Amino acid sequence: MKQLYKTLLVTSSVSLFIIIVAVFVQLNGAKVIVLQCSYLDPWIIDALAFLAAVFLIIEGYARIFEHPTASLSRQSTRIIRVAFGFAILTLHIIQVMHK
Repeated sequence: MKQLYKTLLVTSSVSLFIIIVAVFVQLNGAKVIVLQCSYLDPWIIDALAFLAAVFLIIEGYARIFEHPTASLSRQSTRIIRVAFGFAILTLHIIQVMHK
């Protein structure tokens, strides 16, 4: 149980860091680019990206809970999977809010 708690703490910390970086990059990048072409994508792109991000997050957490005694090094790919899911989710939420 202690290993699972440590893994969840690291996963939450990495995910929060990735969310902050994604917001910073998206908001600062939008200021520099004159034509925000990514905001012109059809809504289906954002919907598919949202679904893919949710899949990555759920699947990553499911694997973490499936192997609660695994070490952090064994859980690292699952942690990265969850963090990438949150990054994709964050970027596309910002894009949808801008539309």
